[in-house]
Amino acid sequence: MFDFLRGKVDYKTTNYVTVDVNGVGYKVFISLRTYDSISDGEEIKVYIYNHIKEEEFKLVGFLNQQERNLFEMLLSVKGVGVSLALAIMSTFDMDTIKALIVSEDYLTLKKVPKLGQKKSQQIILDLKDKISKLEVASGEKRLELEKHSNIEEELIMALEGLGYNKKDIAKLIDKEEVKTYKDIQDAIKATLRKI
Repeated sequence: MFDFLRGKVDYKTTNYVTVDVNGVGYKVFISLRTYDSISDGEEIKVYIYNHIKEEEFKLVGFLNQQERNLFEMLLSVKGVGVSLALAIMSTFDMDTIKALIVSEDYLTLKKVPKLGQKKSQQIILDLKDKISKLEVASGEKRLELEKHSNIEEELIMALEGLGYNKKDIAKLIDKEEVKTYKDIQDAIKATLRKI
């Protein structure tokens, strides 16, 4: 199955885009938000959801993996098919969809064409916990990355203060090692031990 396609936009409509990959045109169904983000002739990479039913095979494309993951979550809800999931993603951006689900705002969610109150409530019921857990995990990961980035910046400044030039500092700092340091003191001690 396809995981992603990289190629040139040969043709686009509000429903799908034809991606030319080495002379082969792939018809990829997209949301209106994806349609607005791409131009004719542009080189793009689309992450693919392979929709396979008895008589039907469709490629559905997204510009990033997070969008595809959310689309797959929407499809896991009973009664939500490819067209309806794409309609939801055409109406609201990814962050808004997550916020509507977590805050249980079915009144705003049901503004999506062909998505009634019952189905809106079903989406919220099925996905609220999953999305809440994902948001907490991604928030923690973001904080951890910020912490490592700050330690690396402080370490560079400390080494510059000790008289080391940028070339030597680049050799001394290992980005993977920086992730293992608890704080700046730990980072300085470990780096000076290498000298």
